[in-house]
Amino acid sequence: MSYKETQELATLPVQIEVLEKEEGEIATTLALPETYQNPERLREVQARADAVSASLTKAYGRWEALEEKAAQAAEF
Repeated sequence: MSYKETQELATLPVQIEVLEKEEGEIATTLALPETYQNPERLREVQARADAVSASLTKAYGRWEALEEKAAQAAEF
């Protein structure tokens, strides 16, 4: 594994934690009735929810790939 990949692997859990926290905050916002009274705000929140979800999916996939690569490197 390269140095860059090792550094990325070390920082991914923190990035994922931040995204998960934001996802929870968005869920809280979406649970509020007043969120649905402003269609523009609702679209913004939903768009951000979609972006955070996509980022989380990408981060988890990258984390899995790097963990696998690290495990393979450890075998040698």
